[in-house]
Amino acid sequence: MTMGVYVGAIRSVVQQLDPSSQALEEQQQLIETLARLAESKAEFFELQIRTSMRTAGGSENDTIPVEAVLDSVTETHAYSGKSSANIGDSVTRALKSFCGGSKDDIITGVGTLITDGLSTFLGDASASDTTLQRYYVMAEGFSIVRVDLCAWQFNVEAKGIQGAVEKVGAFVAVKSAVDLSKVKFNTFLNIYARQLESMQLESAALETALEEAKKVFHSFGAGDVTA
Repeated sequence: MTMGVYVGAIRSVVQQLDPSSQALEEQQQLIETLARLAESKAEFFELQIRTSMRTAGGSENDTIPVEAVLDSVTETHAYSGKSSANIGDSVTRALKSFCGGSKDDIITGVGTLITDGLSTFLGDASASDTTLQRYYVMAEGFSIVRVDLCAWQFNVEAKGIQGAVEKVGAFVAVKSAVDLSKVKFNTFLNIYARQLESMQLESAALETALEEAKKVFHSFGAGDVTA
């Protein structure tokens, strides 16, 4: 099932409603409620990511530790199976906006991984109110960054507006600088290599990406880069 295509900002759905409908005011209020719910979810996600980062690398949170949050992006959307645009455009555009120091093939690769994950997530017709959480790592210039993603979707069951919007969603992406002093190169390499392989990069591009990451570790004197 192909679903999760982008319609636009949730409140813009009001423009698609029948102005002669007797239930117009009720429909407008419902759309406003959905917009506020999505915004609330997005705010919670950003707080949740930032809170989780404080314990990253600890005994109860074995994800890659970070030293500082560098940037973030938040978007809320309405979706309809009749729309021709793709959510991946929004995700990749957002990723490029704050990971400009990374190589295009890496950004595109990570963007594709995120897009594929979100497309599957949003295409799950059986999920009425679900959340997706993932994180990715990449080399950016002379640093290693981590990108955390949280996404939420909600199936709209109100018949009065189903023709205009089938789902509403929110996603938050947060970019952080990895704390290289707390990460062993083998640990990073295991995560990064598997991620690169998932991108299905050509062998030469994959080797180049790994070598660049190794140079970053070496330049900071972090971890064991002999692996």
